[in-house]
Amino acid sequence: MMLLLAPFPQARALELLSVATGRDGPVYLLRIEATFEASPAQLLAVLTDYARIHELHPALLESRSLGMIGPDTEEVHTRFEGCVLLFCRTLHRVERIRIDGTALFAADVPGRGSFSEGTTEWKFSTTEQGARLHYEARFIPAFRVTPIFGATALARSIERMTVELMAEVERRAMQGHD
Repeated sequence: MMLLLAPFPQARALELLSVATGRDGPVYLLRIEATFEASPAQLLAVLTDYARIHELHPALLESRSLGMIGPDTEEVHTRFEGCVLLFCRTLHRVERIRIDGTALFAADVPGRGSFSEGTTEWKFSTTEQGARLHYEARFIPAFRVTPIFGATALARSIERMTVELMAEVERRAMQGHD
């Protein structure tokens, strides 16, 4: 497994402490440590507004809840455009999302999206300045990734989109989720 660490400048109140992307065979990995001025509750309020998730990034085209499937688990559909190098495609995800205290856990539903499997964890802890995040995502595309540069470009694209999305989550959380 290869992990690449890259420093990022501060974006608004979001401070990226570390970003690591990599692959382990077919599995793509993304880990981010960050701090926010907003509280975990404010950030989770933005992240769980499933009808508006698509507003958090220009690549997100649609988002909606498919309903509760258990006492604390909701299915959510998102549609987004993914571009790697010159190739773009519309991707879909159906995830089962569960909130546990100040953490959000999401798992792709196999056969109902563009990924054969995937998990995302947003684990917030409260700090004096707001919140600290441990973010981890792992996924396996159910589509063919172009050989040679495609895998690296896909990992970088997901990293960039996630960091931009986090900055927008922070902005909305600090503005009262406008």
